[in-house]
Amino acid sequence: MSNETKLRIRVNTSSLVKIAGVLSNSVMLAANAYLIASGIQNSIRARKQERVQDNLQATAELAAALAGLTKVITETLGVYHVQSH
Repeated sequence: MSNETKLRIRVNTSSLVKIAGVLSNSVMLAANAYLIASGIQNSIRARKQERVQDNLQATAELAAALAGLTKVITETLGVYHVQSH
């Protein structure tokens, strides 16, 4: 009366070894893909951070140069102002 279907799977040792090898290789491939992607992301992040640091360094050097130039100009104007009076 009941229509039951039974599924019978026969696995020999050779098939089991091949399945385990495929599974192992899949895990290794996934791990390597993740490591490569992480390495690329870290490299990009490091380059961006280095670029920001270089820009900040250049800005600080420019500000120091402008401060020195401003000091020279104000001292020169101060000396000229004192001499003219």
